[in-house]
Amino acid sequence: MIITNHSLKAIFASSIAAAVMTVSGTAFADYPERPLTLIVPWAAGGGTDATARTIARALEEELGQNVNVVNRTGGSGVVGHTAMINAEPDGYTIGLATGEVNMMHWLGLTNLTYEDFTPIAQINYDFPGIQVAADSPYETLEELLEAIRSEPKGTFTASGTGQGGVWHLAFAGFFDGSRYSRRPSDLDS
Repeated sequence: MIITNHSLKAIFASSIAAAVMTVSGTAFADYPERPLTLIVPWAAGGGTDATARTIARALEEELGQNVNVVNRTGGSGVVGHTAMINAEPDGYTIGLATGEVNMMHWLGLTNLTYEDFTPIAQINYDFPGIQVAADSPYETLEELLEAIRSEPKGTFTASGTGQGGVWHLAFAGFFDGSRYSRRPSDLDS
């Protein structure tokens, strides 16, 4: 079975509608009676925000009601994820929880864990990757890694999420598992 973006959106919207109908009992025939709120724990303009806005549009089409994307930033995702947990469980506030919820507890930022959430659909998976500019002299990962190893500290920079974020940990794990001695923090200029 091939799942297209359109069918994925329909599945997600149907999942939300089914969950709300189950929770709302006799009032489900009128759902939704008012706009929904979709909480995003990251800033506007990023990948999670873009995903949330795509989902919001699909839900609006499916449900015939506005879906307001609300970015609740701060605390390395803690503020937004906490807002999701503290929202009234009335079917009108949903959240786009991210993988960082699996790390925030271990970083000592919050007591929240994945167990505090009730997932209703997985709608996105981002693959990690290493990219260089199109005009870069590096054509392979091995060439890039060799240059990082041989050049002085501060020659290269890297970007991604903040310290302890999912991509920072992936990057740190990549270097830790390689024969290269540089850590992600060594790459910062």
